[in-house]
Amino acid sequence: MSSADTSSHKVSETLGLWEPKRTLTLEAARKHSRRIKVLRFGLFCVAGAILAFLAYEFATQKTRILIKDDPTESVRMIAPRYSGRTDDGLPYYLTAKTATRTLANRNEVGLDVPLLEFTREEGAVPSYVKAQTGTYDDMDKILDLESSVDLKTDDGYSCETVSGRIFAKEKRIEGNDHIACTGNFGQANGNSYEITDNYTTFVFKDGMDAIIEQDINGSGNLAASIGSPRVFGGSGPIAVKAQSATYQGGLTVLVDNVDVTQNTARLRADKMEIYRAAINDKSAGSLKLGEVERIVAFGNFHYTTPETTVKGDKGVYERAQDTITITGEVRVVQKSGNKAVTDRLVYNVRTEAIRFAGDCEGGECTARPTVRIGNGN
Repeated sequence: MSSADTSSHKVSETLGLWEPKRTLTLEAARKHSRRIKVLRFGLFCVAGAILAFLAYEFATQKTRILIKDDPTESVRMIAPRYSGRTDDGLPYYLTAKTATRTLANRNEVGLDVPLLEFTREEGAVPSYVKAQTGTYDDMDKILDLESSVDLKTDDGYSCETVSGRIFAKEKRIEGNDHIACTGNFGQANGNSYEITDNYTTFVFKDGMDAIIEQDINGSGNLAASIGSPRVFGGSGPIAVKAQSATYQGGLTVLVDNVDVTQNTARLRADKMEIYRAAINDKSAGSLKLGEVERIVAFGNFHYTTPETTVKGDKGVYERAQDTITITGEVRVVQKSGNKAVTDRLVYNVRTEAIRFAGDCEGGECTARPTVRIGNGN
């Protein structure tokens, strides 16, 4: 090695620069190789031990634990509150003592002592319906109530039933149990029911009965005029029976086996429409119903008093004229034995006189075109 090379090498070492060293001995190389082999062997041993442990664990595990959803698992809430808006944009609120939601039906909650408050019309005080238990579908906004269902509306209607399904957005209720209601129409009972049109139309189904209480002067005092001498009409209460009835404002529609009784008179037909005087009571924000102004009866019409029976196809009662007009194939039979057949007659409920019109057969037709039904003369 020349003196220049030696000098350069020393300079590099002085500056800390690396350069390959060709002076490694064979023994040092062999020691390095042995260390590498030992490290490799150690790593293989550790990996083998881990694999053996895992294999042992899998082999000795007897059961697998799978966590499944429990459909009976539930979440309970205290004093829940749900809110929404009806189809006409008015708010409603549903509260309860407790609410329970299960995994079996995530859209429904079970309610304890539910109370639904709603507004029928803008500016009206809240109406409500409550029960002992119920379930609420907060997706479809349907409330099913059970046990002691009580409905009260701001316009004076009150109903009690066993169960009911409330469509909160539509403001509609339906049920398949007995219901008893009181309100402007009087008292009505049905074995199933539906309340629609913003809780203003009441439908009683599967057999119903009712009492129509007539308020003549709007004072609510009927006692002064109940003792009317009329066979039919006046202000006395009217008992109603039918297969179904629809109360809509001042109109009541009775269908199938209709039977209407007042005092000693009885009207029967396949269908009847009863029209009542209606007054908008702005102070109460509701509709008040007064006297029965008109009754139209269709199909198999029968009018009966203790003295007389009149049958026809159609009967029309007009309060303003104090008359019942029977048309069609009309037959009259009196307790005294008098009979007549005609196609039209008019009966005055105040004077109890009958007037025949059109073709008429029978002794009463020619001898007395106008007779009294009440006493058979």
